[in-house]
Amino acid sequence: MKALVFDIDGTLTQTNAVDSLCFTQAIQEVLGVEDFDTDWSSYQFVTDSGVAQEISQRYCDRPMSGSLTKALYQRLVELLQEQPKESFQEVPGAIDFLKQLQASPDYAVSLATGAHRESALYKLETAGFDTSEIPLASSSDAVVREHIMLQALDRSAQQERARFSSVTYFGDASWDVEASSNLGWRLIGIGSELETELTFPDFSDPDAIMRCL
Repeated sequence: MKALVFDIDGTLTQTNAVDSLCFTQAIQEVLGVEDFDTDWSSYQFVTDSGVAQEISQRYCDRPMSGSLTKALYQRLVELLQEQPKESFQEVPGAIDFLKQLQASPDYAVSLATGAHRESALYKLETAGFDTSEIPLASSSDAVVREHIMLQALDRSAQQERARFSSVTYFGDASWDVEASSNLGWRLIGIGSELETELTFPDFSDPDAIMRCL
């Protein structure tokens, strides 16, 4: 059995823009920081928890407390819920592709996202995904992206009660490339932002992707 681990924002859902907008506003409101670097690639750990911790330390000279973290993620979900539903769309073909993989005994699917768990689930659900049977790890579980990815893989292995012959990660950003390389995982890029050996614009040609697995 082969393990397939998917990023969410920009990979399965077209939500990079709305997620960045709402996350930025939540930081401004909850941490009281109006002006900060929104080039997420400049942060040490490009996850919601990692970025929030670094902003709090860099701009407020304080660590993120439990109450601040809870307030931040609660506000983030509220802001996402205020956005028009059309802001949450699947990457073309993603829903059917996941269903195809789930129906196959040859693959185990899991999700690994740098987003907060509740915000990730809201984006997936609003975009039309049913991920109730798919293991998910998020920045609610860990700060470091590689640790999130390993957590997703571990949950998938526990659910399937299997060892995997290979691991492939689907991602859309430079930090996905770096994390996959650090873990020694194969990467399939999704979208137009990556210049990787194997990249597809979306999931509209599932047969072509399947031939690469």
